[in-house]
Amino acid sequence: MLQTSVSTGAATTSARPSWSAGLTWSEYMHSWGWAFAQDLGIGGVGLLALLTGPLAWGLFWYHIYLIWAGVTTNETSKWADWKDDITDGFVFSRRKGQVSLADSHRDTSIEPAVDWPIRSTHALISRPDGQPPESQYGNGEKDKKPSTRSWTRVKSLQEIENIYDRGFWDNLLDILP
Repeated sequence: MLQTSVSTGAATTSARPSWSAGLTWSEYMHSWGWAFAQDLGIGGVGLLALLTGPLAWGLFWYHIYLIWAGVTTNETSKWADWKDDITDGFVFSRRKGQVSLADSHRDTSIEPAVDWPIRSTHALISRPDGQPPESQYGNGEKDKKPSTRSWTRVKSLQEIENIYDRGFWDNLLDILP
């Protein structure tokens, strides 16, 4: 119906001439508008596809970004909170003792085997007063001598280890079946 209603005087070299050959943008859009008005079913589906297509592509590219960043959708707010606290000077870090995979108490019948470290090698703490935590004895008295595990102020988000970020390609291969 659309092909018969729009006649083009332009000769094409292909075996099957296109109905839109030789049309200006204005004529092209007018033809689509006419087709949508003549058949409301096609018009409704066409507009739905036109309006939801960018949404689907946007979500696709956001998912690719999350794979590149090595985070889940829920973790993005956690990392944003850490970034704000680091900017305010509230975050401190210290290296943990020797961490081995044998120390991990996991039920292997429930939790699948993973290729990334089970535990981080650093401990993080956010203090609203901006002061580093003080080490304590078991009875609650504050330690008078400096701790062997001293807390250092975190100055950048790059100093924090994301144990789930193994690089774009490894993250991508991890989510593919």
